Amino acid sequence: MSRENPFAKLDLASISADKTPTKPGYGMTGAAKTVVRSIEDLAENTKKLMEGEVIVELDPRSLDVSFVADRLSDDDEEYQELKQAIKESGQSTPILVRPSSTDPQRYMVVFGHRRLKVAQELGIPVKAVVKKLDDIASAIAQGQENSARSNLSFVERAYFAQNLLASGMTKDVVRSSLAIDEAMLSKMLGVIDVVPTPIIKALGAAKKIGRDKWLSLRQILLAPALLRVASDYVGTAEFLALGEESRFDDLHGYLTRYKNKSAAKKPKSAPSAMEWKSNDSCLNFSMNAKSKKVAIELSNAEAKPFSDWLSSRMDRLYDEYRQSKTERNGD
Repeated sequence: MSRENPFAKLDLASISADKTPTKPGYGMTGAAKTVVRSIEDLAENTKKLMEGEVIVELDPRSLDVSFVADRLSDDDEEYQELKQAIKESGQSTPILVRPSSTDPQRYMVVFGHRRLKVAQELGIPVKAVVKKLDDIASAIAQGQENSARSNLSFVERAYFAQNLLASGMTKDVVRSSLAIDEAMLSKMLGVIDVVPTPIIKALGAAKKIGRDKWLSLRQILLAPALLRVASDYVGTAEFLALGEESRFDDLHGYLTRYKNKSAAKKPKSAPSAMEWKSNDSCLNFSMNAKSKKVAIELSNAEAKPFSDWLSSRMDRLYDEYRQSKTERNGD
């Protein structure tokens, strides 16, 4: 949204010129000097406001959230501390907003969603800096502000990265916004790709859980049976009654115990009915067949991509199978 600087065309020189001769070496004094200074200050502040350098107060109702989410939960202890601090001392740090692309009376939050939420709950204006930014600049500013504050957990940063990609951003933009390299981005996306969204949201921000523990959970959930167990468990009243800070460790421990118990029950000498491994060792296939039920399990790095590829071709493959039966029967 472009607003014309109302002071851009003012001729300050003509305003400051005094038609009455003055003594050499003397500057303006009195009311004339005060008026000119006031206009100069107002013009400078307006220029800075246009450039997003002045803090303004906005009605929280005129703000929309960012086009890409970066948090999984807000009502944690840290948020309550922020709310109490603003209630007692006011908002010390402004949020960053950009003019709405659809409504000249509205703004979109770039970063500072929790400060906005506090203002909404307290019924007070929110202090903000307004800058005209495009989607890419907004995403980078949002990610880097959160990285600088170090208040996003590993999974929230991974969640943010996934949402950026889903919104059409490139991996270069994602890496810049989070200040990470390709290897870290790959790990983040690896977790998000394997751990289903309902499980991630049930676990919440998991502030104290770092990369290694999330990668461990990802490895466990690569087994379809354990993925089903996890999905069922996070929906139980027992699990949901836990505090958010305890949920990750509880789920991880539950799945580990379940896995070990299942392994102990399974006879070690009973191999799968059929096993296969790709030449590059990136895909393992196992199949256990009964009369009317066949259990197939894919594992290793290419398991998910191959399963997606296979699923997209099921109709054609089944048609080929039916055709082969017809040819064998001589019809």
